[in-house]
Amino acid sequence: MKFIKAKSLLSKVKYGNEWYGIDYNMNLYRGCSHRCIYCDSRSNCYHIDNFDIICGKENALYILEQELSKKREKGIVGIGSMSDTYNPLERI
Repeated sequence: MKFIKAKSLLSKVKYGNEWYGIDYNMNLYRGCSHRCIYCDSRSNCYHIDNFDIICGKENALYILEQELSKKREKGIVGIGSMSDTYNPLERI
């Protein structure tokens, strides 16, 4: 798996609580190996080249610890909206 630099992991969700019951979203990966034809994440509007190649985010735990310590609003964190939460590469 290739790793990429990330500035952040958490993003505030504008409509999460009403729709999905979450306040923040977190994606540990960029890309997904499933190639589902109905997946919205594959849409060109997100400008993710080579979406079929899974990239892990470097220093994810450190970044998450830093971001959580700065949050003033508590909330529910949803994971995997743009990638598979149960990544097949973690099977090892």
